[in-house]
Amino acid sequence: MNDKNIHSDPLNDFEKDLFGKGKINWEKSEADVWNELQGKMDKNPAKEVHIRNNWVQWAAAAVVLLILGFGAVISSWQKTIECRPGEHLVAALPDGSSVDLNAASKLVYNPLKWKWERKLKFVGEGFFNVEKGSTFTVESNNGTTQVLGTSFNIYAREENYRVTCLTGKVQVTSPGNEKVILLPQNHVELEAGKLVVTKLFESEKAISWKQNYFYFAGRPLKEVIDEIERQYAVTIKLDPELNNRNFGSNFSKQHSVEDVLDFVCKPMNLKFEKQANNIYIVTAES
Repeated sequence: MNDKNIHSDPLNDFEKDLFGKGKINWEKSEADVWNELQGKMDKNPAKEVHIRNNWVQWAAAAVVLLILGFGAVISSWQKTIECRPGEHLVAALPDGSSVDLNAASKLVYNPLKWKWERKLKFVGEGFFNVEKGSTFTVESNNGTTQVLGTSFNIYAREENYRVTCLTGKVQVTSPGNEKVILLPQNHVELEAGKLVVTKLFESEKAISWKQNYFYFAGRPLKEVIDEIERQYAVTIKLDPELNNRNFGSNFSKQHSVEDVLDFVCKPMNLKFEKQANNIYIVTAES
């Protein structure tokens, strides 16, 4: 007899003894087990919703940050137009308004906000021709000018602030919040912190610089010398003791800088000397 034919695996015999006697007696019924598994499965969607809610919150926060960032860019964006010494230029603004800039003048504005806020910062001298529309505001260190549609000239250099209205109506506000309304041929000047208005002013003289002609009626000599520096792009050293001497006359830029200096100095018993290229000194006659 072949022993291999009657070979029996002890493990198989154990399985027959265990499983051949019928079903296993479970501690829980099949229905109970299924219900318990189903309950665990039902809990999973809550975790998914929680994750989805977090994602929505993160996305909303990202959108808010993007909007705030874009708003910051719009608010901080600035365009600068600068006229160098010895030059004149015309600045065109987004609404069709224009500014004739005198030498050594500058304006700064936000082109992205211009459609709903016509406002700019200005230093120097300029003739403004403003298109009708929303309030147009020009801010300078020593005052603010507001209009709707008009033309006017602003002189805003150092402590000086002067506004001349040519057409329309202009409101000027001082640093102390004093306000005046200017009509055509009205002129206002800031003196000792107060706005002093002159009516029936020869407004054409205020913009004569556009034709390279310069009027001075009892202005400090330093102001005259500073204007000559700007128009000719030179350096003129003025004896400080002469700063507040008054000068009253006019000159045209068609003459050379030395001809103009001679014209200014002679009637005031002053002299000028050329120290180097484009550098002059003005002193009193000895």
